[in-house]
Amino acid sequence: MITKWMKNYIAEHESQEGIPLNPQQKEFLEKKELLSPEMKILEAPAFSPVYSLSNKETDEPLETPANTGSLPVSFVKTQPASYLFAEDPSFAAIGIDGVVLEVDDVFETVTALFGLQVQKKHGEWLKKYIDAQLGTAPGTRSLMFSADDGLWDVNIALDYVDGFSESNTFDETLALMYKFVFTMLVALEDEA
Repeated sequence: MITKWMKNYIAEHESQEGIPLNPQQKEFLEKKELLSPEMKILEAPAFSPVYSLSNKETDEPLETPANTGSLPVSFVKTQPASYLFAEDPSFAAIGIDGVVLEVDDVFETVTALFGLQVQKKHGEWLKKYIDAQLGTAPGTRSLMFSADDGLWDVNIALDYVDGFSESNTFDETLALMYKFVFTMLVALEDEA
């Protein structure tokens, strides 16, 4: 699955000046021997997602701060009635369209919600992996398969992800979440 997505990613960028890869992508592709010597590898730009702020109840768009990516992620705790949606091209390479960041009203954790393109049959494995990485405290994770769009609706409390801090910027937080999901998908492919 992740191998297929990364092959597609390479194919999309081969005709350009080079293939932009972040460290996780490069390490994975080298391990799988999917990079040929003639391929020019570029350092992927840092995460700089497009953000939009919306009301949780109505989904009505709110004024999004111009410098959202550099704000500390604790911003969502100061805006409990809203959520922040983020899109970045690198998410597509790991089967995610976009990510919602918000504060969980009950557990007061910063959570990431996203749809993940993984087959339904891998549900138990996903749950066990996330539990092993984040623990099983109440509110740590929820997963539900949506038959309508064929995606896993994933909700994880970022407070339990190694390296997370509320002082991290939104860009840093999404890079951390990307790394977590990428590593999970590599482990899933190795198991399957």
